[in-house]
Amino acid sequence: MNTWKINLGLILVLVCASLSTARAQEGSLMLYGSLNYKDNNNTGSSFGANPIGLGCFFNDHVVAGMNFAFDKEKNGLGNLTDSKHEVGPFYSDSWKIGDHFVIIAQLDAHYVWGNTLMNTIGAYSYDGYLARIYPIVAVSLGHGWALKAKFCELSYEKTTGDDSNKTTNRTFIAGVNGSTLGLGVSKNISLKKTK
Repeated sequence: MNTWKINLGLILVLVCASLSTARAQEGSLMLYGSLNYKDNNNTGSSFGANPIGLGCFFNDHVVAGMNFAFDKEKNGLGNLTDSKHEVGPFYSDSWKIGDHFVIIAQLDAHYVWGNTLMNTIGAYSYDGYLARIYPIVAVSLGHGWALKAKFCELSYEKTTGDDSNKTTNRTFIAGVNGSTLGLGVSKNISLKKTK
């Protein structure tokens, strides 16, 4: 239930922020995110955000801040089976192409933690780190809003479990696969009055 409260709060902030026109300028804030829901018929479902972030513009094209992602998977009975979280700083630089398109390069450095195989004898918790760099294409929708599409990534994740075997998982991604594709929205919020 707390997840829904956080998501509702995020939506309210975005709606309130949309009441003012914002441009990317030094000192402006950028709020962005992507929510995902997948229903696997009777075999289970997953819900997550990948990621939700808040950053500050240092000039008209460089943004740095913090972002948070999570993923929760349930089985066909509605029992939670896997839960993963990640949080950390991000840095992005952008290049404008025409009046409506922007190419963005983003770097995330995250602390990762979670639980796997929940509700089974083999359940364990884990933690570790994730480094990820990826390109994004953004389409300006006006009034500080943008639609963003991530289409590939280069990333490395390492986690170690607290089980008796100290299970270590390493994941390296280079290129395009299902987890590297995503759509999201962002909203630039100006903190300065425009003349």
